[in-house]
Amino acid sequence: MSNIFFFGEWQVDPAANTLRQGKQVQQIEPKAMAVLLLLCQHANEVVSTDAIVNHCWPNTETGDNPLHKTLAQLRKALGDSATDPRYIETIRKSGYRAIAEVRYPLGQEQSLSEQSWQHGSPFPGLQAYDERYASVFFGRGTQISTLLERVAQQVKYGRAFCLLLGPSGSGKSSLVNAGILPNLMQNGGYHGIEVLSYTSLDLADVAPQQLLLNLASALLDWELQDEPVLTGYSAEQLAAELISAPQSIIAKLSAALSNGRQNLKCFALFVDRLEVLLSSPLFNEEERSQFVALLELLACSHAVLVLSACRNEFYPLLVNYPTLMAGKAKGAHFNLAAPNRTDLLQMIRLPALAAGLSFDIDPDTAVPLDETLCSEAASNPDALPMLQYTLQQLYLQRSSDNKLLVAVYKKLGGIEGAIGKNAEQAIRTLTTTEQASLPAVLSLLVTLREDEQSITSRSARFSQLNTDAERALVQTLVEQRLFVSHLQQGEPCFSVAHEALLRRWPRATAWISEHHDSLSIKSRLLHLQQRWQAEQQNSAYLLAPGKPLQEALQLKHNPLFQLDAAELAFIDASTNKARQKRWLRHGTIATLCLLTVMALTMSIKSYNAEQQAQQKRLAAENLLGFMVGEFADKLRSIGRMDLLDGISNKALEYFTDFNNSSTLQSTEAMLQHGQTLTAMGEVAYSRGKIDEASAALNAGRSQLEAVLELQPTNLELLKTLGANAFWLGQIQYDASNWQGTLPEFERYYQYSELMYELAPDNLDAIMELSYATSSLGSLAMKQQQFAVARENFEESLRLNTWRKQSSRKITNCWPIVLTPDPGLPAPVYLKATYNWR
Repeated sequence: MSNIFFFGEWQVDPAANTLRQGKQVQQIEPKAMAVLLLLCQHANEVVSTDAIVNHCWPNTETGDNPLHKTLAQLRKALGDSATDPRYIETIRKSGYRAIAEVRYPLGQEQSLSEQSWQHGSPFPGLQAYDERYASVFFGRGTQISTLLERVAQQVKYGRAFCLLLGPSGSGKSSLVNAGILPNLMQNGGYHGIEVLSYTSLDLADVAPQQLLLNLASALLDWELQDEPVLTGYSAEQLAAELISAPQSIIAKLSAALSNGRQNLKCFALFVDRLEVLLSSPLFNEEERSQFVALLELLACSHAVLVLSACRNEFYPLLVNYPTLMAGKAKGAHFNLAAPNRTDLLQMIRLPALAAGLSFDIDPDTAVPLDETLCSEAASNPDALPMLQYTLQQLYLQRSSDNKLLVAVYKKLGGIEGAIGKNAEQAIRTLTTTEQASLPAVLSLLVTLREDEQSITSRSARFSQLNTDAERALVQTLVEQRLFVSHLQQGEPCFSVAHEALLRRWPRATAWISEHHDSLSIKSRLLHLQQRWQAEQQNSAYLLAPGKPLQEALQLKHNPLFQLDAAELAFIDASTNKARQKRWLRHGTIATLCLLTVMALTMSIKSYNAEQQAQQKRLAAENLLGFMVGEFADKLRSIGRMDLLDGISNKALEYFTDFNNSSTLQSTEAMLQHGQTLTAMGEVAYSRGKIDEASAALNAGRSQLEAVLELQPTNLELLKTLGANAFWLGQIQYDASNWQGTLPEFERYYQYSELMYELAPDNLDAIMELSYATSSLGSLAMKQQQFAVARENFEESLRLNTWRKQSSRKITNCWPIVLTPDPGLPAPVYLKATYNWR
């Protein structure tokens, strides 16, 4: 028992070792306090002498003499008598018993009496606790003790005024109405202060021009012994006298109290929602100053205790009224924090115990319902009113054996589900115009996270509300604890009490779904604007022209969404940059157009010159083509390839010069280049220049294969490639390199076979295939593969015979009788001895 409690008419403070009765304070020894605490812990029970000694003087041989002296001191301090006891009774040969009532301050856990509540639900729901719920108002024991001490200090200083500050929904009104005032109104009061009658004034209910009239009406509610204290006044008369002669009112109050030397008795006035007075346009500055001056006068009258509650975000407005700030340094201001987990458990469990309620256990998780409620509320301190609403609904739907059920909790959707239902009830109390302002208010509060999918909320400033309907809507939702107000950078703001409101309230979810695209744009704009500001407004972080900027401009002109100054500045800067880029682009386009006209003019001139050069080049290429083509065939037939030497060199010079120029070769020119190189290889071979021949033939192959990729069905190209392969194979054949000869002769055969497949009636194709087959036969003979050689020679002969039969007419065909060169394969001999004309 370390907290203050009451023993009969005495207030016992164990920490200070004091007994208080009104203004009288008795200081006692620590051992005397220890004995008193032990007896009070076992009130109305006999505690033996040995038990007291062992507890208070452990491990000490004292006898019972110290106990007798201590009890004598206690009885003297309590004004008690051993022969006629009212507090501590001596039980002969047994011990001692505390016979006076032991009680604890309301709101403390020790004050709980199980199944003592018989007045329906112990949970008031969304309504604030009042004096009717004082015996089940738990979870704020520490705050009650602290604030009662603050009250006593202010009364001692001669200025009985305390201001309670806290966010919306933190329980300020409940703390005063169910915690502070009921304790002060107990018989004997608290800390020597006893409130005989109290009244309250909620400034949110005051109509324009009715401030003093409402104050007068509240003061008329003070009663003593069921009789009005200020008799003979109407509300209007009392309001007038509060202005003209307030001291006469104070004199009547003091006379009614008849304060003696024991307790300081007084009246109490609780002014709730002081922020309305400070901020509402309903009141002018003269009314505010007049009202605050009257509160100060009452607080200093020694007859009235003035308590007030104000949302902490309006604290900067208090600075304008020195009398409201006067007692801050002496503890007149009390900040109410959100409840912790221990507080929440007391709020849930202790009222239930008082009402004889029990909690169901979740069959799926084996977690008791009270633990589940505590966990959900602890993670969302702003949901304290919603917790009370949920508890009330659980009570109304309890089982027949007074158990709060998990099934009902799940049906409600937990605390979040309760929020949605309460929101709909609140909105239906408003007018049609006020309900219609909900979209405008939601547009200030709802936003998306950076992923543009997750819904979240943000704070809005009260100054952003443009109409009375919007202000009325916000005020109603704040009063219903669906919105909370707070201070942000010194400016009053509001936000949703719980984001579950945005997920569980059908009106909100429907609006969010309808405007999701606009919310995405607004969220994106917010984050981009913040990044732009963080980067010292670097132009690189502005909106890009096109869709991003167009979306932002559409949002700017959307009357439903309100953009702040920073967002508007961001859009304007982006627009200016886009305009500059647009003008720069137009200038660039104009310059490019001019350059294009000039380039076209030069191109036309260049094209004409190129056409003339092309015509000359084509004429030269045609001449070269004849020389390395048909003319070379005629020279080859008479064995005078040496005459082609000069022509080939000139052709090669031409193509070399052409390659060194910037002009691309045509396909025909590339073919002629390859034919020239192949012809030079033949000439070099005929002169015995084998290395020079190999180099020319390989270079020719490169040119010809490049053309083959473009013209795979060109018969003239395939014939030249076949000849090229034959001569490269012949060089290897002469060196008796049969392994090097085989791939070249096979390549010759492949090109010839492709010619034949493309043009089976073409005499050149048949002849080349016959030669290629004969070449493979000759190679097989050298390799002593006689069966393969025989097969190839027979095939060559068959092709040659079929070619003769297929020819319509063969004229001027005669054999030139020459002695075959045994060093040449059959195709070389045939090519050297036959000329088909």
